[in-house]
Amino acid sequence: METDKVLFVDDDENLLRGVRRTMRGKFNLSIAVGGEQALKTLAEDGPFAVCIADMRMPGMTGVELLETISKKYPETVGIMLTGNADQATAIEAINRGSIFRFFNKPCDDAMLESGIRAALRQYQLITAERNLIEQSLAGSIKVLTDVLAQLNPTIFGRAMRVKQWCDQIAAAIEYPQPWELGLAALLCPIGMVSLPPDLLSRMSGDKPLQPLERDIVKRTPEVAAKLIANIPRLEHVAEIVGMQNRNFDGTGFPEKGPTGVEIPLGARVLRILNALAERARGDTLVTHNFDELLYHKNRYDLDLLTQLRSLLAVVDTVYDETIYPDGQELTITLKELRVGDYLLTDLETQEDRILLTHGNFISEVQLQRLRIFERLHKFREPIEVRRGGRTLRRGTDVSKAREARETEHAGIEGTQPHTDPAPHAHEPKA
Repeated sequence: METDKVLFVDDDENLLRGVRRTMRGKFNLSIAVGGEQALKTLAEDGPFAVCIADMRMPGMTGVELLETISKKYPETVGIMLTGNADQATAIEAINRGSIFRFFNKPCDDAMLESGIRAALRQYQLITAERNLIEQSLAGSIKVLTDVLAQLNPTIFGRAMRVKQWCDQIAAAIEYPQPWELGLAALLCPIGMVSLPPDLLSRMSGDKPLQPLERDIVKRTPEVAAKLIANIPRLEHVAEIVGMQNRNFDGTGFPEKGPTGVEIPLGARVLRILNALAERARGDTLVTHNFDELLYHKNRYDLDLLTQLRSLLAVVDTVYDETIYPDGQELTITLKELRVGDYLLTDLETQEDRILLTHGNFISEVQLQRLRIFERLHKFREPIEVRRGGRTLRRGTDVSKAREARETEHAGIEGTQPHTDPAPHAHEPKA
């Protein structure tokens, strides 16, 4: 949202009153006494086009204030005023605070007015470029991804959901350029256009891929990054898309690059949201979608994951023991199966091979094994489970706990993806 508001910050209240009198009628001016009050004013009454700050203020210097503003409100143009005219102070202010102009105190009123008007024009240029990108470029890209979504709804339709989630969380995580994150989300799967149609079709149907095919798919972010890098002003978007599959611990793709928080924030966000999009049904994320990501903690920024969970996850009352003291019987797909679910039907493939029989609780190990087999086999769906409840969740019955452990040992634990997954795997459906 564009604005013409100007914020003047100083620790001298008499000076601030004088500035307000001098500039009355010339600018939409607000004042703040010190850095802390300035940040509060920015948060409550922003956005502001220009911020003029005194260099020497107790608590928070003008350099520190404008440096913070440049990170949280990157479009706000900064002007520095100081009675200390030494060169070192000016260089520090310009380098650290993204300063547009630097004036010595006392500053001639006409010169200060001219500087503020120049800063307002600079703000208009910044916002005009942002509007051009957001409205023109983003609109064009959305048309492109809409068309691709019609050709392959599963893959490209997922990008639309991720874009919606990015729009929801960008402000809360203080993402400096939200439009970049949104475009990166839309363009994440653009590298898929390089894949053969039959491979795309198999991916859409969740069919298992051969090792060479998996390697080709793994490299699609590299293709996407090269395509996006050709578009002016989207170099950072290209970097985010290129690192969307790089894990927090440095594994994944690309094989070389930054690790941990050195990975661009946008790439860390997409690493989480893309994984959630594969697990979610529709646009709504529930708590267990986030819980499943914890099976692979090395892949994600866990602090960021916790933050996104608080912003996006809808509480699933099925796990509320007060509302459902005896649990609830549900008809679900295999993707919705969770740790602690009690099977009311057998888990079996479409080839009539039983993996787990009804009457078993799902353990964490079993669920991880099932996720592997799900990539290699088609299961009969839907399945029926009982979920929640004090007895089922806490396992106070010793015999049931022992039975669950024995089932886990005799069931799918310890099997390999390319072998029969359970002792009953050779038995046809009863």
